[in-house]
Amino acid sequence: KMEGISKTFPGVKALDNVKLEVKAGTVHALMGENGAGKSTLMKCLFGIYNKDAGHIYLDGKEIDFKSSKEALDNGVAMVHQELNQCLDRTVMDNLFLGRYPKKFGVVDEKRMFRESSRLFSSLKMNVNPNVIMRTMSVSQRQMVEIAKAVSYNAKIIVLDEPTSSLTEPEINKLFAIVRDLRAKGVSFVYISHKMDEIFQICDEVSVLRDGNMVYQKTTLDAKMDELISAM
Repeated sequence: KMEGISKTFPGVKALDNVKLEVKAGTVHALMGENGAGKSTLMKCLFGIYNKDAGHIYLDGKEIDFKSSKEALDNGVAMVHQELNQCLDRTVMDNLFLGRYPKKFGVVDEKRMFRESSRLFSSLKMNVNPNVIMRTMSVSQRQMVEIAKAVSYNAKIIVLDEPTSSLTEPEINKLFAIVRDLRAKGVSFVYISHKMDEIFQICDEVSVLRDGNMVYQKTTLDAKMDELISAM
């Protein structure tokens, strides 16, 4: 739950007293035009930005992450629209960046391979953990990033325009993963402009406009024309 979140950049009030509540085991759509404040709100949750005012609660406890590592360690993961990966390293290197398992003081590559393989298998993804990231398509790298978010056993996963570079079969695969995790109690904040996706995968929808929350409904009650006018 986010309450009264405000954030100002020089000359711009990016967020003005914003409230957002995401229930456990649901997919919550966050919509709005470019510059409406969607990514800014999520970066305040994820510890990338310091909010100027307001409170954030996770499982009823107030939180205020000071870094993305702290957010990840506490079960909040974010898949950014602009992928930030080490392209000359392997898939498993990218999965374990900043948290390499060690054995006798040396990185345990066998364990990394084993855990990566198990992760991809559980998500029904056909990915070789030893492949160099640069040799993969953008959509494949996006799926690796989603797998990485899952590997942190996150309670909340923020997906920022996740399908912008995915093919139709990959979108179906992503939706299957989201539905599976939702059934296990994981919550998602789903940032997208694509109306059909919102009605297909999301339980609730909120719309930001010029840094203000102007619309919040379940997708069952929401109507396409309402959403468009709210945006």
